[in-house]
Amino acid sequence: MSAEFSFETAVCTDYETLLLACQKALEAWRKRREEITGLESSSKEKADELLRLQADYAKGYSRLKKHQDTCELCRFVSEIGRRNFASISMLN
Repeated sequence: MSAEFSFETAVCTDYETLLLACQKALEAWRKRREEITGLESSSKEKADELLRLQADYAKGYSRLKKHQDTCELCRFVSEIGRRNFASISMLN
C-alpha cells in the first residue's frame, strides 16, 4: 500500500482495521480467481464462489470509504495530505 495509507493507519485504528479487512478480501478473491482460471473446467459453483468473494471485497471497500468520509480524524488527515507544502514560503 502507499505511504498515504500508512500515515492514516498510524492515526485511526478503525481505518486500519477496515483497510486490513478490505485487503484480505481482495487477496482472497484474487487468489481464488487465479486458481479457478487455471482449471480447464468451470462450474456454476465456482462462478458463484467468485461472485461471493468479489461481493465481500466490494462490501469491505464500501465500508472503508464510508468510514473515511465520515470519520473526522480520517478527513483531517486526508486534508493535510492534500496540502501543497512546497508552495508555502518560509518566513525569514
